[in-house]
Amino acid sequence: MGDYFQVIADVDAGEDEAPRLAAGLLTWLVAAGIVGAERTDCVLGAPLGNPPGPRYESAVTAPDERLRTRWTNGVEVFAGATVVDAGQGADDGPRCPHCETGDPQWDAVQAAIAPWPAGRPGDVTCVGCGRTTPVGDWVPWAFARVGVRFWNWPPLRAEFVHETARRLGGHRVRVVDGKL
Repeated sequence: MGDYFQVIADVDAGEDEAPRLAAGLLTWLVAAGIVGAERTDCVLGAPLGNPPGPRYESAVTAPDERLRTRWTNGVEVFAGATVVDAGQGADDGPRCPHCETGDPQWDAVQAAIAPWPAGRPGDVTCVGCGRTTPVGDWVPWAFARVGVRFWNWPPLRAEFVHETARRLGGHRVRVVDGKL
C-alpha cells in the first residue's frame, strides 16, 4: 500500500531567503485554514507537521473523506537544501528534460548532485541527446531550498500551486509526486 506525497518545491530560492519564505508559507497555510496550527506527529521523515485544516479542501481537486482519519495526513514545510525525488514512484531516476533519457548516466547525475548542499547542483551531459543541462532541470526531481510536502492528500489544484508560487516571491516551482 504505502504512503503518497506531493511536494511543491521552490527551485529558485536562495539559501539566505529560504527560512523567511518557509515561515511565510506556513503562516499563510495556517491563516487560510489549509493546515491546522497545531504541530503533530502526522508526517514521515520529519518530527512534526501540520494536520489538514478546516479548509484543506480549497487546496485539492476533490476532498477525500479518509484523509482526516489517516495517521500520515499532514504537511511539512521545509527550508534547507533538499533533493526531492519520487521515491518508489520514480521510474528510473531523473531524466533529461529534452529527450527523456535516464539511465545509463546515473554516475554523472550523482556527481552533479553532490555539490548541491554547499551550492548549486552541477550540469549533466545527456548520453541520449548530447545536451548539457543543470541536473536541477532533470525531471521528475527537484532541487529546492524551500518547499511544502503533503502526505496522502488528494491531487493539488493548479490554482493552489500557482498561489503557492506567488507567495514564494513568484519563484518557479516544481511539483513532484511520489510514494514511499
